[in-house]
Amino acid sequence: PGAGARASSVAGQVWRLARDANGCREVQLAFDALDDDEDRAALASELRGHIWEAVRCPHANHVIQKCIVSLQPEAAQFIIDELVVNGCSPAGVSQAARHRYGCRIVERLIEHCTAPQVQQLIEALMVDAVTLSKHPYGNYVMQHILEHGPAEQRQKLTALLVQHAHAAGSDCYARAVVSKALSHGAIEDQVMLARALLREPGLIATMARTRHGHVAAKFVLQHLGEADRAEACRQLSEEVNVLRASRYGRFVAAFLASSDGPVSSQHMVHAAVGGG
Repeated sequence: PGAGARASSVAGQVWRLARDANGCREVQLAFDALDDDEDRAALASELRGHIWEAVRCPHANHVIQKCIVSLQPEAAQFIIDELVVNGCSPAGVSQAARHRYGCRIVERLIEHCTAPQVQQLIEALMVDAVTLSKHPYGNYVMQHILEHGPAEQRQKLTALLVQHAHAAGSDCYARAVVSKALSHGAIEDQVMLARALLREPGLIATMARTRHGHVAAKFVLQHLGEADRAEACRQLSEEVNVLRASRYGRFVAAFLASSDGPVSSQHMVHAAVGGG
């Protein structure tokens, strides 16, 4: 069917169809078929008051995600309002971030809405940032903040990881957030986080054996000053046999062996770490 016919077939029953496996596909196709922002906004308006139900629905959550990526950012404001302002508790948006479907909706909002729009949403998440970083679904939302969020919020989240370096570096989910923080944002913040991890006895060597943690170990060897790098080499060398026996640790062990010589100036960040 044409765009008009497809939109007409779902108009007035968007919420009913959104909760059905086949119906949710029809609604998403209707959004794709429409070229006019006002027409898409009209369809989306039928979802007002249902965002929290959609967060928990295996079908409707896809329709909400389609709304977010299809609408102009300001037209998606009602979704943010219902999550943050009209949530089921003061920590409502954190509950959404912990949900297997809700986390996807929060991620799409962070990706596609403007910085002023997502500020309140991200501030609500920051209250629970460390716990969310250690959550099976919440950690993906925290990673999205580091990749797509405003610079100020990325810096704030990295600072929280610095404060809780041991907890973040010791947790299998939070390590993914740490890894993302070490690949996005200002180099000064990345170096601060890497040094905080290094200060925790034995943590870098433990992280070096894990999927996401070995990224932090390599960052330390590449980007910290000479004194910090020497300390990292010492800690890692003490565990080199254990590293070589693990899937990810062997990469760090090989990197360690290849970087035994003088530290190249292009890998140094003297200003960020206060000199060598």
